[in-house]
Amino acid sequence: MAINIGFTRCKNLMRLACCMIPWLAKCQCSRATGIWHQSLADSTVVSVKDRNNNVILILRGLSMKQVSQPDVMEAQVKHIKLDPVPDLSTPAVQRRKFALLLSFCGKGYHGMQKNEYFRSIENDLLGAMLAANLITEEEYKIPQLFYFQRVSRTDKGVSAARLLVSASLPGNVPNMKEEISKHLCDQIRVMATYRTTRAFNCKLWCDSRTYSYLCPTFAFAPFTEITREGYRMTPEVLKEVRRLLNMYKGTHNFHNFTSQIPQEARAIRNIIDIDCGKPFISDSLEWITIRIRGQSFVLHQIRKMIGLIMAISRGLADANFITEALTENYVNLPIAPALGLVLEEQHFDYYNKKFGSDGIHEPLKWDKSEKSIQKFREQYISASIVNTEIQEKSMLKWLTILHFHAYEIYSASSEIKDKNQLKEKHSQVKSPIWYAYRRLGYHRTLENSEDNNCDDDDDDDDDDVGHHQLLTDS
Repeated sequence: MAINIGFTRCKNLMRLACCMIPWLAKCQCSRATGIWHQSLADSTVVSVKDRNNNVILILRGLSMKQVSQPDVMEAQVKHIKLDPVPDLSTPAVQRRKFALLLSFCGKGYHGMQKNEYFRSIENDLLGAMLAANLITEEEYKIPQLFYFQRVSRTDKGVSAARLLVSASLPGNVPNMKEEISKHLCDQIRVMATYRTTRAFNCKLWCDSRTYSYLCPTFAFAPFTEITREGYRMTPEVLKEVRRLLNMYKGTHNFHNFTSQIPQEARAIRNIIDIDCGKPFISDSLEWITIRIRGQSFVLHQIRKMIGLIMAISRGLADANFITEALTENYVNLPIAPALGLVLEEQHFDYYNKKFGSDGIHEPLKWDKSEKSIQKFREQYISASIVNTEIQEKSMLKWLTILHFHAYEIYSASSEIKDKNQLKEKHSQVKSPIWYAYRRLGYHRTLENSEDNNCDDDDDDDDDDVGHHQLLTDS
């Protein structure tokens, strides 16, 4: 008797045999080995065939004999695929967890994060790692494969004096810093490398971050002063700016200082320290640096914080407007230019306390590279900010737009439910400066016109002029 079976159907053989042959009453099947056994009489002979009708097993009573497999046909040999034999002469490279300290100038880059369509810092950095044979082509496309992580993302045009990234890289490269830097442009440099713990993640271990904002002092000029490049900040104005900045200290809800985040716990941030340095002159302009240290920041938070201080200093908003902006009410705030924003440093105090002195791992401190960092900062970051402002006058252009901004406060219990409605509501509001500029343009049109009979235009503008006078008188 012959029974045709497939190895995938051995499980159901007992049921099939019991239905077809009454005297095969006791059958057992072993799924682990793929071989089935039968307790049969000595005179019973059963042969087992595979799907190709080849006898692979003969059972005679309680004995079992395995039949040798037939030779493989030539047609079947063509479809056999063999795995390549690994080269055992070249040992596998053991990878270690490293932290890389970067300094870069963000001019001409679309931020830090890898971008498929625009030039970014990560695109150049990963390309340099690939050129240095530190990562594979697949890891270049998917950085998560070698546990690549950055501490912070930066906006378009924002620079960084000290930014840390972590990754799993080969541990047999003697001078990794130079190997990567030689494939980078002058705007990006690897300042130092550090051996870290195996599970190190620079974003999770970072305690706080420090940013700085470099801008001309005429951005804080009072409304009684003429905004010009020759402006010099007085001690009284500097004292007032520092007082306004101190109002940001502590834990607040910064939902009005960002976009795409409603009034939620995600917008709550802690400002550890904020200060304004002394003014200094560079290339005939007076500059000032604001330093802000916080546990973390949301999108556009720092630029909106500084933009609001500039608006208050110039008399466009009341000083209590900061307190209102930190409440649950909805406010549309101006955003300062990104040119002067620099990521200065990340702080790893808890990591250094736990692993920095264990004798195996290095503390994440930048003292040995401080001279190189300061030289790069002065040559590329600070020089780029100053030269770009002088040539493009981005701050002066932004200040002209700042006067058209309306500083309205909408209660959280009002009809404003999200920030899209707030933008629509804000676009309908006109500030007193708007009416003044419109009236000024109207008079200039009269002076340059050869025909002074502009009765139609005068009638159309009467309501606006009256409303402007009402606002200014009040």
